[in-house]
Amino acid sequence: MASIDRFRTTGIDVEHLRAHYAAHRCAQLPQVADVSELRTAARSAYELLRTEPVLDAQEHTDEQGTLGYGFRLLRIDAKSDSPEHTERVTSVFREFGLLGWAERMAADLLPTVNRITGRELRYERVFLLAYREGDYIGPHGAEQDTDLNRFNLQFPLCYDSVGSMRILREGYLEPMYDHDGDARLLGPRMWHEVPPLFRLPGGPDPLRLVVSLRLMAA
Repeated sequence: MASIDRFRTTGIDVEHLRAHYAAHRCAQLPQVADVSELRTAARSAYELLRTEPVLDAQEHTDEQGTLGYGFRLLRIDAKSDSPEHTERVTSVFREFGLLGWAERMAADLLPTVNRITGRELRYERVFLLAYREGDYIGPHGAEQDTDLNRFNLQFPLCYDSVGSMRILREGYLEPMYDHDGDARLLGPRMWHEVPPLFRLPGGPDPLRLVVSLRLMAA
């Protein structure tokens, strides 16, 4: 993918993003990458790994009339208790260029991300989140986050669907729509949810892949 990568960090309104991050613990960097080949690479890696034991799910519980937090998606991550799974994911990510792409993107964007967050971050690894029809994450954030040094820089890719994340803004969960080439920065203690992925009328199976770069602060 190196031949067509075009990182676009010039012209970003960092002060606007800093203010948004300060208010909501997140920011969306517009059109910072050409992801045309990333779309193919991420889809190819998903097709090879989707049958691996990577279901990430939690059923809702009904406690005293309140519906508890729940979610369902696939998490394809080399960080695993299984050495075989780690080797398999790493091999596939390397084969399709995801490891090199993520390293180059992190190197390009970290100076901007550091200015937005006011933290010194380092790149740790890349992983892939996959949402199929109906998959979602319920509202969560502040009460689940115990590691205040963990950040995610995400590149959402939608296939035959429209995707978004909703963030808590002025009392309501408001959508931040997925756009190819945008990078979404998620900080700790951020209230948000991922709405269910829906099928378009008469369309094929929808898919939402999120190429996620894990960043850590010292």
